[in-house]
Amino acid sequence: MSTSSFSSITNIGTKLTNSITSLLPTRFHFRNSSPASPLITTAAVVVGTIGSLAFARWAWTDYQAYLGYGPGGLPYNVFGWLITTTVLRALAINTLDVRKLESDPDQRTWLPTAPEELPERKGPRPTLGRHAVPQRQMDQFAPEEIQKNLITSFESIVTKNPHLIQFKPSQYERRHEAIWVADSVDASKTPAPFGNNKNKYPLEISHVHPNADCSVHVVLAPRDAARVIRAGWGQLHGLAGSKVIPRSYVFLYAPRTQEELNVIMELVRAGIGYVTGTDLKDVQPAQRI
Repeated sequence: MSTSSFSSITNIGTKLTNSITSLLPTRFHFRNSSPASPLITTAAVVVGTIGSLAFARWAWTDYQAYLGYGPGGLPYNVFGWLITTTVLRALAINTLDVRKLESDPDQRTWLPTAPEELPERKGPRPTLGRHAVPQRQMDQFAPEEIQKNLITSFESIVTKNPHLIQFKPSQYERRHEAIWVADSVDASKTPAPFGNNKNKYPLEISHVHPNADCSVHVVLAPRDAARVIRAGWGQLHGLAGSKVIPRSYVFLYAPRTQEELNVIMELVRAGIGYVTGTDLKDVQPAQRI
């Protein structure tokens, strides 16, 4: 952590202590001055100092956790940390609550209807970071070989569907490429929150976090998103349904095996079908590795 970043955090604690001290003469009035008055003042200053030091320690730990995710869409410094800690954290939703998705008027699906064709993910869900942005998992990472295969699979599905999708820099992550709707696609075919609503959200469909945990973000049909979450493959983005993130924007856990990777790519394929307004049979799957 840089000296300037540490100073920014500790200055918050210092200002807190100074504020408490400056308030004492105007907030505490004693009818008769007594030896107890200085003791009360001293005690208040001590309590304020301890509180500010505790806050500074928490802030340091929280900031280190933020840096531990690696670069994401926010500035990778103390200013990005302040945004996600003070503003975005307060706006975060319950990312496992699928009731709104299941009650959404749009009940179309791009996933196979048979339950066995979307198996439940094995084992417990991974632990996610404490911040809404960037959204990253803290364990159950993809092995190195699976990471390479995931990137290759993303490249493959774009290569096989140039009439539908293209690579462009991610508007959400800002540091790597994402799958977007191709410029040639008729915007009227895209779902209402996208093309039919004056492009409220960018036409970004999916991206990998290649330099972090190799998890994936994808926009799915609401019904499909609920099913994927219930099957244990992911959870909503912490800001899903806000003015900047679609309601069915799903965080898919990093694949641990080739079998899980194949499932992930079928979910990405379903997202491509949904956002481009294309039947699944017309979306070519990624090349199996």
